[in-house]
This record gives sequence, C-alpha cells and structure tokens, in this order.
Amino acid sequence: MSASSTSSRRIVAGAVLAGLFVLAMIFAIDVALIVFASILMAILLHGGSGQLARWTGMGRGYALTLFVLALVAGLVLLVLVAAPVLADQVVQLWEQLPLALEALRARIATQSWGPGLLAQISPASVVTPSSGGALAGRATSVLASGFGAITDFAIICVIAVFLAADPKTYRTGFVQLFAPEDRARASRVLDEVAHTLQGWLLAQLMAMAVIGVLTTIGLWLLGVQLAVVLGVIVALLTFIPNLGPILAAAPAVLLALAESPVLALYVVALYILVQIIEGNVTTPLIQRQSIALPPALVLAAQLLMAGVSGLLGLALATPLVAVAITLVHLLYVQGYLEPGTPEPLK
Repeated sequence: MSASSTSSRRIVAGAVLAGLFVLAMIFAIDVALIVFASILMAILLHGGSGQLARWTGMGRGYALTLFVLALVAGLVLLVLVAAPVLADQVVQLWEQLPLALEALRARIATQSWGPGLLAQISPASVVTPSSGGALAGRATSVLASGFGAITDFAIICVIAVFLAADPKTYRTGFVQLFAPEDRARASRVLDEVAHTLQGWLLAQLMAMAVIGVLTTIGLWLLGVQLAVVLGVIVALLTFIPNLGPILAAAPAVLLALAESPVLALYVVALYILVQIIEGNVTTPLIQRQSIALPPALVLAAQLLMAGVSGLLGLALATPLVAVAITLVHLLYVQGYLEPGTPEPLK
C-alpha cells in the first residue's frame, strides 16, 4: 500500500476522532463526564476484581460479581450502622450552621471595624419578609440537584459494571477507529492511560481514608461538635485536591468559631496538620502509583471545569488533567518531538 494511502487513512481517522471529541465537548459535555466517571469506576471494579481473582484463583466474571456484591454489602452495612448517627448529625449541622453564622456576625459587630464590614456584606438582605419564597426555592433547587446526582450516580454504576465485565469489547471497538498502522500504538496509549487512572484513583482513595480518620479523631479530641459528619465531609471532599480540603474546613471552623476563637484556631491548625501528614507521609508512600500533577495546572483545570459543568466537572478535573498529561507525553512528546526515545512519566 502506498505511503499516500496510509497518510490519507491516518488523516481521515484523526479527523473523525477529533470531530467526535469536539461534538461531545460542545453538545454533550455532561454526558461525556458521566462516561468518564463510569470509566473511573470501571477501572476500580476491574482492578479490585482482578486482585480478588489472583488471590482466590476464581474466574474474572465470578470475581467481579463477588467484588460488586461485597461493595454493595459494605455500603448497606455502612448505611444500617452509621446512617442513624450521620443523619442525626447532618440535621444538627444544618440547624447549627445558621446559628454559628449569626454568632460570628454578632462577634464581628462588637469590634470597632465590625459595623463597616457588616454594612458591606449587608446581612439584612439575607433575611427579609420575602426571603421565605427565596429559601423555599433554594431548598427545592437543592432537592432537585440531589435527586439528579443520585440518578447520575446510578447511571455511572450501571455503565461501570458493563465496562468492567467486558472491557475487551469496548477497548477493541475504540482501537478500531484508528488507522490499522496506528492501532498498536493506540492500544499502548490506552494501557498507559488506564494505569495512570488506576494509580491516581488508588492514591485518592487512600488519602481520603487517612484524612477522614485523622480529622474525625482530631475534632473529637478538640471537643468539636458533629466530629463524625465533619470527618465524612472532609473525606469525601478530599477527592477534589486543592479546593476540597478548603471547602471541607469551612463548616468545622465556623462551628468552632461560634464557641471560641481559640477553638477555631485549633481547628484550623488541625486541618493544616492533617494535610501536612497526608502530604509528607501518606503521599510519598503511594506516589509511585500515580504521576505527579502540577498544582497550578490542576487548580486552573478545576476552576475551568467547575465553570463549565459544575460540581461534576470540579470532581473530575484532576483525573482529566492526569489523562491529558499522559496523552501529551505519549502522543506529542514521544510520538512527535522525540520519536523513538520513550521517557517515563513518573
């Protein structure tokens, strides 16, 4: 086959893939993010079931079924055991945060600079005779968002199970979109991307567990109310690097500040200490599982994705950066700038 024919095939295949990507980003970015989240979960299921299959010697299908059932059973057990405590503390947190905010406002008002600051914030505009309708509308919006998030999560789980059950079919179908002479390289790139996502996901899950446990214990020792639910919040938001821990610290600091400024300082110190421990002890132990991500690039991607697709975009910004770095390294650096001289990503 002539070189011109090969080149034409590559151009057409590249144009088709680029066109599909652009269309997805313009018209269906939320769907694309749901599919990406499904791939992340499928990688988790595939990796866990693969490890279980190696330990037990059972087939991959049986291992996947057992692994999924174990996850579901663990989730049900968590709901039965921890849900009553968490539900009670969530209700208390919902009730106490406005009181803590009012206590903070009163404390600021006693300072010489307080009235001027409060005038700029204009808290009176928050509570007005017509605010009931606004609060009701806000509550309805929150409920709708919560229902939508549960629906999206269910869809992600279903797609992830199908992907994990038969990854070869979907992988082969995707590779077939490339020109025949590029399929071996496309397969290798998919392997590297999957390895990158698996390493990043493992690192994040371990960081979430460590930070959640340490924060809960620390808040309990400091005597901060609702330590369990605050620990769960910080564990979940740790999935979002950089911004997540800051957002998670806000309710704990606000509750502590309502009791004492000194206690609030202790809480801030606790959150900083936990982040230092995680960054200097936990992360180095698992750093080999994941490529290093530039913090400024990650933060910029988080702000961009949050503006484009809200909370889902914010949550998936970091793994998307990890995938982008891997693709740039393999396709642009190794494939174009330095062909034939592969370099490690880590």
